[in-house]
Amino acid sequence: MKLLLLLLCPINLLLFDFSGAVQQQYIANNIPNVGRLKNQKPLSGKKILINPGHGGKETGAVGATGYFAAQANLKVSKLLAAELQKHGAVVVMTRDDDRYLSLSDRQAIINREKPTIALTIHYTFAEDGQNAEQTQGIRTFWYHPQSESLALFIHNYLIRQLRRSSAGVFWNNLALTRPKIAPSVVLELGFFSNPQEFEWITNPQEQKKLAITLASGIVEWFETVQNN
Repeated sequence: MKLLLLLLCPINLLLFDFSGAVQQQYIANNIPNVGRLKNQKPLSGKKILINPGHGGKETGAVGATGYFAAQANLKVSKLLAAELQKHGAVVVMTRDDDRYLSLSDRQAIINREKPTIALTIHYTFAEDGQNAEQTQGIRTFWYHPQSESLALFIHNYLIRQLRRSSAGVFWNNLALTRPKIAPSVVLELGFFSNPQEFEWITNPQEQKKLAITLASGIVEWFETVQNN
């Protein structure tokens, strides 16, 4: 009996080792995929379209120093694009220099590119009847229901993180909230007519901070809202 047991032991060990080898091979074949998922950047696979408002002959609001809204739109859009790319996004911009594009041109680019989301970056000026020196804050526009959560989330995120005033979130049938191919939101990030806010708008450090914060808000929206 003892001899029989001794003879069987090597067989059992061989079976055990073979089973372990199979398990190790399975792990070796599959763990790298898990590792890639864990190391994947949060916006990998997302195409984000950024539309810097105005440009060329269309300067937009003009500040006291002669600084155009079109310039601020482009500067912040480029900074935002760089931050989104760090998070793994593919970024498409409707313009990357000081050129004029019609609203229909911009709509056509959005429809052609079929992005995951589309963001229009704008700055504005106090309207007639408003106190130019007191009107301030960020305001956000959306139109199609699919865009509402993005508009609300990004607006509130910027207000909270940057400690800026809120000028409201609005449902509005604007040319650049109208594209239905993707959630499309228009962000008006400040008022050129307010002297204090104008200083914030044109401050390079604040522009960078704004871009970083906006990119972080987009990441968080995808992780907490869009993916649920």
